[in-house]
Amino acid sequence: MPSGQPPQASPYDLAAVTAAPDPSPGAPARAGPDAAPRPARPARHLRRRKSPWRRAALPVGVVGVVGACLIPWRVAMRSGVAGDTFWHRAAGVWMLDHHRVMTHDVFSYTVLGERWRTPEWGYDVVLAESVRALGPVAFWLLSAGLAVLTVLVVATRSRFVGAGWTWTGLLCVEVGAAITLYLDDRPQMFSYLFLALLLLLLTLARRRRWWLCPVPVIFFLWANLHGSFPLGLAVLVLEVLASLLRPRWGRVSVPDPLPRGPMVAAFVASGATTFLNPFGPGVYKSALGVTFNQQVRSLVVEWRSPDFHDPATLAVVMIPVAITVAYLAFSRGGVPAVELALAAFLLVSSLEAERFIPYFAVAWCALAASCPPVEEERLRPSLLVWPLVAVLGVSLLHGPWYPAGKPAPSVPVRAVAYLERHPGRIFSTYLWSDYLDWVGRPVFVDGRTELYTDNGVLSQFLAIDNLSTNPDPLLRSHGVEYVLWPPGTPLSVYLAHDSHWHVVWRSGTAVVLRYSPDAQTAQPVTPS
Repeated sequence: MPSGQPPQASPYDLAAVTAAPDPSPGAPARAGPDAAPRPARPARHLRRRKSPWRRAALPVGVVGVVGACLIPWRVAMRSGVAGDTFWHRAAGVWMLDHHRVMTHDVFSYTVLGERWRTPEWGYDVVLAESVRALGPVAFWLLSAGLAVLTVLVVATRSRFVGAGWTWTGLLCVEVGAAITLYLDDRPQMFSYLFLALLLLLLTLARRRRWWLCPVPVIFFLWANLHGSFPLGLAVLVLEVLASLLRPRWGRVSVPDPLPRGPMVAAFVASGATTFLNPFGPGVYKSALGVTFNQQVRSLVVEWRSPDFHDPATLAVVMIPVAITVAYLAFSRGGVPAVELALAAFLLVSSLEAERFIPYFAVAWCALAASCPPVEEERLRPSLLVWPLVAVLGVSLLHGPWYPAGKPAPSVPVRAVAYLERHPGRIFSTYLWSDYLDWVGRPVFVDGRTELYTDNGVLSQFLAIDNLSTNPDPLLRSHGVEYVLWPPGTPLSVYLAHDSHWHVVWRSGTAVVLRYSPDAQTAQPVTPS
């Protein structure tokens, strides 16, 4: 400040300038003559009390949080049940009815009785019991409901590390959009939540060490619900390395490392609880075996690279990357090493397999919450946020709802109903076989892909599907009598011209062909 000019007091210091120190006997004494003077309480006539209307004002970022919570609900209430959800529910019902964990295959006629290990058994039971107790609405709660919890956990952590409400709302939109792209009644919905919870607990533990105590509990649940729990262990490994090495590379550092003793103890306890499952160490073989199974990657779309022709997929991946690059290039703020390493690892994983995109979104939000592009909150709370939230809610939730628990239009419900009146082994598509699991018809393969890889069954299925071999010998070797397949595809067209296969049922969604050894032509049944 130039000499000769008196210091100018901020208007927020008016009370300190005009009011005398508090003479009450309970006021703490100064530590010494050099101690800073204690801020004085403002006089009663100078205190400004907030009116009830001002207290009702909401931060603008609440709009982003609410929108991120409503997006998955909109999708869930307009989507039917399809794919793996059917076999998950069928397995859960079987375990509830038999009062034991399913350890061998009971759904196929190709590998019937073969040993089956999966950490997803717990989700199967949760899904089946939830539907029994709550009805079809449980499908929405286990998809959109878990997505909302994940968004709220991300918002809580963002606010705890100091992110403003506006930036927190934008981060929640990123997480909500990424999860909605892969929204389904599947066990990975729990994994998104567990990863967000783990990051929150580790952040809280930097203030209170006892927050590390619930971490092993999360891993116990995680290892019995979904096979991505090794990702959580990798996060703990990063924290252990940070507590031991305390790395620093320019702006990248560990600003507040956890103590090495409690952190190592939390890691050891968490790793130990993952063995508390019906399969013991075998659960790792199942979890990691799927991740590195090349046949699974070639067949299942979510294990392939993302389709960046989709604008939504492009946005949820590239916008965070662009923001991070801009922050590193133009900002001088520090970057937390653990969050940066985790986000970078999951970005690479997402580019290789799109199923990791929601995990990347959660990890990137943990990084971005500590590196906001704007240091101070610019937008003040306003009463206008209430009508904005109301309009957003109406716009996202209005319109017709698809009945909860009803199969999606892509599921050949009527064709399967026809087959229920005609016994015999069925060969069907990879996704439609899951619905056959639910109705109790044995299948060639289904969504439990890893069960069919080591025994050659999946290779046989792909050979028939791709017509890389004559399908008749393989189908007859397994005693297949019916083929349920989409019309107009190479296999259905090929079999329709085969003298031993005849169309017995047809619709715009599916065609049913029956094997006739006498080569007599049958009249197809076309539903009205």
